[in-house]
Amino acid sequence: MRLYQLLLLLAFCSLSSLSAQVLTVSEEMPMRADTDYRLIGKLGGKTMLLQDRGNRHFITAFDRRMKESWEKELELRGRNIRIIEAVEHNQGFRLIYLFRQGGRNFLQLDAYDPAANLRDSATLENLGSFLGSPDYELTLSQDRSKAMLVINEAQQRFNCLSIDLDSLKLLYNLELKPEDFYFNENYLQTEVTNEGDGFVILEKNNFSSRRKDHVFEVHHLKAADREFSVFEITMGDSLTYDAYFRYDNQNQRLKGGGLYSVRDLVRAQGYFYCAVDPELTGDYHLDFHPFPHSLVENVIGKKLKEKQNRGLDELSVRDITLRRDGGLLLITERNRQLERRSTANQVQVLNNFNNRSLVDFYYDEMIVFSVDPDGTAHWNSILHKKQYSQDDGGVYSSYLMMESPRRLRFLFNDEIRFENTVSEYVLNGRGEFDRNSLFHTRDLELKLRFRDGVQVAANEVVIPSERRNRLRLVTLTY
Repeated sequence: MRLYQLLLLLAFCSLSSLSAQVLTVSEEMPMRADTDYRLIGKLGGKTMLLQDRGNRHFITAFDRRMKESWEKELELRGRNIRIIEAVEHNQGFRLIYLFRQGGRNFLQLDAYDPAANLRDSATLENLGSFLGSPDYELTLSQDRSKAMLVINEAQQRFNCLSIDLDSLKLLYNLELKPEDFYFNENYLQTEVTNEGDGFVILEKNNFSSRRKDHVFEVHHLKAADREFSVFEITMGDSLTYDAYFRYDNQNQRLKGGGLYSVRDLVRAQGYFYCAVDPELTGDYHLDFHPFPHSLVENVIGKKLKEKQNRGLDELSVRDITLRRDGGLLLITERNRQLERRSTANQVQVLNNFNNRSLVDFYYDEMIVFSVDPDGTAHWNSILHKKQYSQDDGGVYSSYLMMESPRRLRFLFNDEIRFENTVSEYVLNGRGEFDRNSLFHTRDLELKLRFRDGVQVAANEVVIPSERRNRLRLVTLTY
């Protein structure tokens, strides 16, 4: 087994003292075209990788030196298996998947120990027959004890299934048929509490001609009585450029944050904060904050007159981090896709087989907004980066966020190429940050997919590397 261990010493000027990182890299694993994989986490001191190789499913364990310890094939139920998620849970993991038997589809939950031995299993629900291939989305609660699965087969209705990962039981399966609803246009997000209650957030009338009727329609699903209620969050005269919600279990509030526009959806003019008491459906707090003029100038990179400040385009909400005092951090990132034809394709106009478009992916600045519990703007920080790639789906771009009580770390590739510098931003609770270069991938033969990495400890992350159909796992320990 070829093994790399790098010890990197970096001096952080203001946010921390001397800090060291240990980089440990596994041996290459060949990737077939039909292979899918996901990182489960760290169990019993071993890093666990789930691989879906066509109709066969394997768990591979790596020791602390990222040397392969063992591999085991899982024996799953039924046929036409579709893995939904593998969740690290109680010193083991839970595997959630769909399978087909006798012309019907079933939802299955299996419980495994750290050695990938099956300890318990439950067929949670008979979902009947699907007319096509439904879309599904899984959301985990903050303590990872509950999961909410949304299954959408028809555009006018969908099912919400709340799953107790501790007891391996289905808490409820509720079908929602909202009025004037089209899934691809109106569905925004689902959140689930540590008790299994759910929040389905729909976006209604988000276009200029009906801006005064623009609302978030929230369906509150209750595990205790298996019923739901509906309430609205009115956005006034503002349109939603992008939004994200997260449930605050400590303060028992549904928190939301996003970007708004007062003209159209071409640019965002500012950001908003929302806090809702689900038990008092009419009780919510909503604040709007225009982008500071200096922030827009910093992002665009040039001086602007007040009349020239039209806001920011190509900005997306990536995440919300809840503050312990009840406030939140709204994390955004600039990104865009451009489709074009190559010069070679323009020359070969008569050959339709070569008439293929190229897609350019850009992932640039991250902007973090801190909001106090009462909705007051606290601070904002711009974390500059420039990432460009072509025809790769943007899988090597963006960032991986490490959370700890005192700071956030944003890990990312400086450039999307074979030889590249890996950098980080270290952001504290006052909005102060440092940028550090961690290591160079030269001679390591790495191409890191930070977006698919997982945090396995307060000071450790595991990141997959895909290069020329070869997979490696990389552990970065602080």
